[in-house]
Amino acid sequence: MLHRHHILTTGAFMLLLAALAGCSAKEDLGKARSSVETCLNAWKQGGDPKTLASQGIEFTEPDWIAGNKLVDFTVKNASSQNQQGPRVVVVLNMKTRAGKKLNSEVAYEVLFKEKIQIGRDAFHVP
Repeated sequence: MLHRHHILTTGAFMLLLAALAGCSAKEDLGKARSSVETCLNAWKQGGDPKTLASQGIEFTEPDWIAGNKLVDFTVKNASSQNQQGPRVVVVLNMKTRAGKKLNSEVAYEVLFKEKIQIGRDAFHVP
């Protein structure tokens, strides 16, 4: 009887851990999406990537650094990745320095460390 109680208690504990892990993953996805949106809104408003440091975010975006203007963006999805941070896929509507319209689908990988680190996933294929 004691053995059966131990199995039931262990099983219930494992279910609780699984549920908590699921909640954490969903919270991380929400936080990742929100962090990417914060960065993209700063870019859209004409800010400087360095200003995000005061919010605890390091954002590396080559098109912003190159001087392209972000006209608008659409977040397509946020997903979890095994052994990596969350991934947020976004469609960027930009204008180059020459005024040419440029639309691009990109994916950002988000890492939660001392600061939130966000960078492009170089292997993303739209």
